[in-house]
Amino acid sequence: MAFFPFMIQMQDKLCVIGGGGKVAYRKVSMMLSFGARVTVIAPKICDELQKIESKQDALLLVQRPFEDGDIEGADVVIMATNDSEVNSHIAAICKDKRILVNVVDVKKDCGFYFPAIIKQEDVVVSVSTGGSAPALASQIKKSIKSHLPDNCGDMAKTLLEKRNEVLKTEPEEEKRKEIMLDMVKKEWKKSVIRIGTRKSELAKIQTGLVVSKLQEAFPEYEYEIVYMTTRGDKEKESPIPSFGGKAVFVEEFEQALLDDTIDLAVHSAKDMPNPCKDGLMVAGVLERACVQDVLIYKKETSFTKDSVFTIGTGSLRRQCQIKKMYPNAVCKSLRGNIGTRLNKLRAGEYDAIVLAAAGIRRQGIDNDSDFVYEYLSVKEMLPAAGQAVIAMETKKGTLANELAEKISDVHTAECLRTERAVLTKLNAGCHEPIGVLCTLDGHRMNLSLMEEKEGEVIRRSVQGDRGDWQNLVEKLCQERKS
Repeated sequence: MAFFPFMIQMQDKLCVIGGGGKVAYRKVSMMLSFGARVTVIAPKICDELQKIESKQDALLLVQRPFEDGDIEGADVVIMATNDSEVNSHIAAICKDKRILVNVVDVKKDCGFYFPAIIKQEDVVVSVSTGGSAPALASQIKKSIKSHLPDNCGDMAKTLLEKRNEVLKTEPEEEKRKEIMLDMVKKEWKKSVIRIGTRKSELAKIQTGLVVSKLQEAFPEYEYEIVYMTTRGDKEKESPIPSFGGKAVFVEEFEQALLDDTIDLAVHSAKDMPNPCKDGLMVAGVLERACVQDVLIYKKETSFTKDSVFTIGTGSLRRQCQIKKMYPNAVCKSLRGNIGTRLNKLRAGEYDAIVLAAAGIRRQGIDNDSDFVYEYLSVKEMLPAAGQAVIAMETKKGTLANELAEKISDVHTAECLRTERAVLTKLNAGCHEPIGVLCTLDGHRMNLSLMEEKEGEVIRRSVQGDRGDWQNLVEKLCQERKS
């Protein structure tokens, strides 16, 4: 028969424990954590118990064999000696005297069992299998704990204060219940991380990668995805520089972060304006994917350096580098999600298009049998700052900020910080044809810059120690100005 789960106030109650080994130590620790006075009686007492006696006024150690009279005045008795006859004998006396008794690992002698416990201050969750399968109880406990916010104790304190106010001010019981339920929902919602993202297939995939990382590291929180439409999503035909630049995919998210309607926004880092709005920051990044751009064209097509053909790309950075590779190519603006762009290529609106390798790989559309995928060397096609990086933007000093920082990829974050520092130093906006790439090799950093100046593609790079990154940025930008 299942045991009824009473929650007993143990403050100042006397718990007598027979046995002084490791098992007894665990029971002592638990009883003390709930405020009980504990007396341990055993011929031999382990070092762990002796170490904590001086720190615990509520703990008394008595080094001698357990006697029948030791249970007098006890509220709870726990028998954990290595003598099963003594354990059973004391258990029988306890039952006659109606004293709660537990004999470790002997179900028939127990008047109560120790459940598997999750404790957050005054909030206690217990799981019991009636002594039948302690390992199962432990597993159930782990499952519950993984889905439980770690601030339940704080929630209980806050709600106690609010409950006392409601009891004073609201006479109707049903109304009180309604008010308290609403309060609980609001407090619980603080354990939900609201993640803002766009509705495109790529944005959903990238957000899924972020959520997976967060769930793996912090399973105690819930993650709610909030889909949003940006100005860039609404204006699908005009070239991006003609109506606002990079901010058109980000500004709605930044406002939502500042308004506290979302806690975290997922971006392609290359689409982010630099810097973030006041009070916001790039709190973390996932590991960088392939940084290359890909020239995509139909299989029956081929190009030489002198070929005349139309390439779809709205990026000024890509356009100037493509023209260096193919001087007779005609660059034509290209908008839409990745699938739309490939369909436009398939329909013959372009002879070729340029897309980021990271995007087509994440969507799993990098091997269409109708197309050739020509990966362009970074020496010929330097990527945009932040290309292939998934960034998490948050308000500073928030829970979401802390979580994003903890799952952030250190090397990718270092590279993104350096690339964005170059843009800041150059006061470079999204309208300018500039590429920046930072790579790491052990303790060394390589920092490359590409820009178009008076119709010429100019490339520079500097190398040095990673710890000297600020000076490397300064050096690269000074060379540009000279």
